Amino acid sequence: MAEVSKRLTKREFENLDKSVVWSIKQLTTPRQNRVDAIKQFLGNHYSDYGSDETMPVNLLKLAHQIYVRSLAARAPRALIGTRNPQLKATAANLELAVNDIPAEIDLENTLRRWVGEALFSMGILRVGLVAVSEVMGIPYGQPFVEVVTSDDYFLDMSAKNHAQVQYEGHDYLLTHEELRDLGWVSKQELKELDDGAETTIGPNGQERAEGISAGGGGVESFKRRLLVRDVWLPKERRLVTYAVKAKKLLNDIEWEGPQHSPYYVLGFSDVPGNLLPLSPVSVWRDLHELANALFRKLACQADDQKRVLGFQGGNDDSVMNFKRAKDGEGIKYTGSEPKVLAAGGIDPQTLAYFMQCRDLASYFGGNLDALGGLAPQTETLGQDRLLSEAASAQLRDMQTVTISQVREVFRALAWYEWHDPVGERLLEKPLPGMPGQSIPVLWNRNSRQGDFDEYQLDIDVFSLLDNSPTLKLQRLGYIMSTYIIPLMPEIQRQGGELDVQSLLKLVAKLTDFDELQDIIVFANEPQPPTGQQAAGQPAETKRTYEHTSRPAPTSQADEMMSQLLEMGQEA
Repeated sequence: MAEVSKRLTKREFENLDKSVVWSIKQLTTPRQNRVDAIKQFLGNHYSDYGSDETMPVNLLKLAHQIYVRSLAARAPRALIGTRNPQLKATAANLELAVNDIPAEIDLENTLRRWVGEALFSMGILRVGLVAVSEVMGIPYGQPFVEVVTSDDYFLDMSAKNHAQVQYEGHDYLLTHEELRDLGWVSKQELKELDDGAETTIGPNGQERAEGISAGGGGVESFKRRLLVRDVWLPKERRLVTYAVKAKKLLNDIEWEGPQHSPYYVLGFSDVPGNLLPLSPVSVWRDLHELANALFRKLACQADDQKRVLGFQGGNDDSVMNFKRAKDGEGIKYTGSEPKVLAAGGIDPQTLAYFMQCRDLASYFGGNLDALGGLAPQTETLGQDRLLSEAASAQLRDMQTVTISQVREVFRALAWYEWHDPVGERLLEKPLPGMPGQSIPVLWNRNSRQGDFDEYQLDIDVFSLLDNSPTLKLQRLGYIMSTYIIPLMPEIQRQGGELDVQSLLKLVAKLTDFDELQDIIVFANEPQPPTGQQAAGQPAETKRTYEHTSRPAPTSQADEMMSQLLEMGQEA
């Protein structure tokens, strides 16, 4: 980033700081709500500063896990093309180079944290360049993608919409050594800027998320650090950095990065007339708290339940004879027949209400039972699949928003890769028509042709989704039963055949069960087909009709349990 002579005037800087402080004050309640929701998510067994109550039915944790896995299971793969035929080879090389970056910067875990933050409030990514040096005024180094939490992020709260936002930015800590290495301040100036003791309390007295595990307010850091604030000015395309407490301007530079803001904000539900999105957790939280309150009440009722024997008449010897007697044994007993006295126990109406809250939590969560594969919803697998696809409508909307923002992040990474003046990569370029074969290709500034704007970037959406061996095995079974087996006669008629050995090797690999190859042993030479099989038709067709008993849908099982409890109470 090149330093320029034009900087903010003293009055402009003072007005900017006042506006930022005001905007941060408006974010006090949303920030505190996020911390409170995280406490509910953690329960009271995480640390001394978590939830005050136990969370035996942690619906927030369940929904969070399902959606993070569905929205950001892996870092996606970039797809780069061009309309200029002469640049297609360069586009292919740029695609390979960009796809090397996610593994280098651990983008997969960063995206998962980003989506997780968006579920609680909003997810913010900062994309930039860790500059090592400059060549002809152009910085070069390693691009980075980092999560900025809502405790640190701010934006112009006076704006009516995002197009009118005059600034956004975030606060962070830098050690004294890091500040000196940046060349922004001298050693003497650092003493004047010292903030004093660090704390986990926000600027307006609200808790910060890290205070849940490191509570108490004060922080004992290894090296002294200074609170610094970056402010991005979109219309001026400038990045301003200053010391927060000392109000001292440290750096003011013209932005030399991509056209997009350095900040990439992910929110799932826009609120009319407001800048901040409505987070999914804020919708789920009330039902989560209510369900846990009801379950704790049910636990107390169950704990208070008692069943004792009441003896009327007789004497102590008769009572002891009764208690010591074994089944079928005769005893000497005087007095009335003992009666079972029962008190307390789970209230059926309370239990039914809890079950209704749990079902509503799944409903407002987009049918978590179907999305998470927690329980069969219908009597047949085909109906379950249709129900799951219908339930994922809300998930697809969230995926669309996530994919759109991830695409912008990759566009920024591609921009930094393209404009790196000294970086070199040795790419492994696949050979067309030769699976598993590749040739090394050198990628540097001399191998780039055309302008960056001549290339179109997209991402492979499917590569973002979960692709675990278990899911691959499920897809394989679905493809075999739906397409391969029904079409087998036609496949054979057209000269095709099923390679059973390769199929079983794949099954052994996906199930991590190598012993399968020891159980089934094939002859060296396959047996030639006979009879109708030689003519491309199966020799014999058999159909087996199998009735499989499956558990009742969860809602039906709950209803049956409630009815049994009510019958027991009436009895």
